[in-house]
Amino acid sequence: MRFKVFVLSLLLGTSFIQVYAQSSSRYASESKNEFRIGYSDGLTLGTASFWGIGLGDALTGTTRTDEQSGGVIGLGYRRHINRFRVGLDLGFASVTSKSDYAGSKQKDIKETQQNFLVMPVAEMVYYKKGLVELYGSVAAGVDITRIKETGLTPAGKEHADTKARTSSNFAFQVNPIALRIGNGRIGGFVEAGLGYKGFVTAGVSLKF
Repeated sequence: MRFKVFVLSLLLGTSFIQVYAQSSSRYASESKNEFRIGYSDGLTLGTASFWGIGLGDALTGTTRTDEQSGGVIGLGYRRHINRFRVGLDLGFASVTSKSDYAGSKQKDIKETQQNFLVMPVAEMVYYKKGLVELYGSVAAGVDITRIKETGLTPAGKEHADTKARTSSNFAFQVNPIALRIGNGRIGGFVEAGLGYKGFVTAGVSLKF
């Protein structure tokens, strides 16, 4: 009985090693470097900025309008290690708004907020067959924020803080569901998740 169990365990172990070796061999034969160019909706970053601004406005009696938040333009690099990938994501976003002082009927100041994202990232491939690839990723790093005010009226020019203010905060992005369709050189990708880049990211992937 013990001998049968030993033989069965040996066969299962050998089969597992063969499957893993074939899988590793397939991934090892692919290109090791990958560059990505993408665009994210940036909804969470813009919302967080507006909430933070709103708290200050409530204290000063300032009225803010014309709030605009563009998406996040991103560049990324991945180093492939079998099913795993490590790399770096860079992102840029801009948030603008106009405000007036209590009692003013004009928009006195335009505020421009620029966000620079720097986040190391790790990925794992769940499934790969033919041109289809499913994976997930997690990233954590820093958000460098630069804020500058521009006076639009004489009163605004007098009170605007024209000197840029810079701060840094923790930034993250978790994308549990991601899809890449393409060959070993070029493809397109879509990622869904939550974080500083937003809910959805799409772009082009280049391997070499």
